[in-house]
Amino acid sequence: MYGAKEIILSEIKPALGCTEPVAIALNAAYLREYGVFDEKNLKLTVNTNLLKNAMYVPIPNTSKRFGVKLAFALGYLFGDVNDGLNIFKNLNEEKVKKALEFSEKVKVELIEGSELFIKSENSYAEAVTIKFHDNIEYVISKGELKEFDNHQEEVEVKSYVLEDKPFDIVYDLIEQEKSFEFVKEAVELNMALAEYGMNHDVGINVSKQFSGDSLKDKICKITTSASDSRMDGVNMPAMSLTGSGNHGISATLPVWVYAKEKGFSEEEALKSVALSMLITIYIKLFIGRLSVICGAAVASGCGVAGAIAYLEGDRETSKKAVKHVIQNIGTLLCDGGKMACSLKVLQGASVGYDSAKFALNAMEVYEDGIMFEDVTKTIKALKGIKEKMSGVDEEIVKIMKEKLL
Repeated sequence: MYGAKEIILSEIKPALGCTEPVAIALNAAYLREYGVFDEKNLKLTVNTNLLKNAMYVPIPNTSKRFGVKLAFALGYLFGDVNDGLNIFKNLNEEKVKKALEFSEKVKVELIEGSELFIKSENSYAEAVTIKFHDNIEYVISKGELKEFDNHQEEVEVKSYVLEDKPFDIVYDLIEQEKSFEFVKEAVELNMALAEYGMNHDVGINVSKQFSGDSLKDKICKITTSASDSRMDGVNMPAMSLTGSGNHGISATLPVWVYAKEKGFSEEEALKSVALSMLITIYIKLFIGRLSVICGAAVASGCGVAGAIAYLEGDRETSKKAVKHVIQNIGTLLCDGGKMACSLKVLQGASVGYDSAKFALNAMEVYEDGIMFEDVTKTIKALKGIKEKMSGVDEEIVKIMKEKLL
């Protein structure tokens, strides 16, 4: 049986910029590297939820330029497949200008679906990515099939430890671990982004709205600083979680800041961060990787609440804190990747903090609305709601496409 360490490590990776444009660029780089470079009949096919997250978010090192065609062109012309989710790290203005011109040759086709899908094509080859942002399934070049190591199966096998298990599994796994040094890099990468954001004008400057000395203000300021930096396209990686840098930021930094400000030891702080990440992973199994429900707010917010309440209390208090988050923002919509995602990250940090305090102060969560006494049933209810909200996703994408056209 896999432990918390194996599950978390399978779900985290450093990533530069929003991971949806990254996935498109990486797919295109594989098309060129293992296929045949050709400038004719260039076609990019993506699913609706990926398009939603890739359409408006600034690409690193492009002076806040954005777009799925540009992401494809940058990867196809200049991407290095060995850079993985950091594929945009070596861009410059000259490369960006060439890619902008080249992007006009790319035709984009959209297919319905929430599960990540990318297919890039030219006259002689095609490359396909499925489910995970860097999971290149295959490249076909002049009729020859080249398949790649599929880490999707590895991640799904490890995540299966959580699937169909009561929510208490997250506490069982955390309590079985002896050391939590394995999440320290995540904290360090995301704190570096926060430091940059606090010292520069980035994104929509959400963090600059917090000038107080309260612990909640500090948590909100530091967390949104990191998200503002990331969504601005700053040339610094975040530690992504379940395929999202914002999930990684919002699951780690509020808990880390809380624990350090409250005088807990580094090991206790890292253990709490690991619990927050594992709760986030658990909830994402139900709401999906690319979802109509905002994971950076809801899933990571549950992680923050559950981890802080566990740090200060016990399992039952932690589970109650998770339920407070779901009752508050359980169906918060994701309307695509963009600079204003830092506002959703703010929700995860702020509501997560408040929910922990509510639970620690014995504030009740009643069995109304979608809430159950059993936290596992409450989380599973989100899955059914997410599935019924597919039409909402379609309408969001329709509105976004109309704005572009």
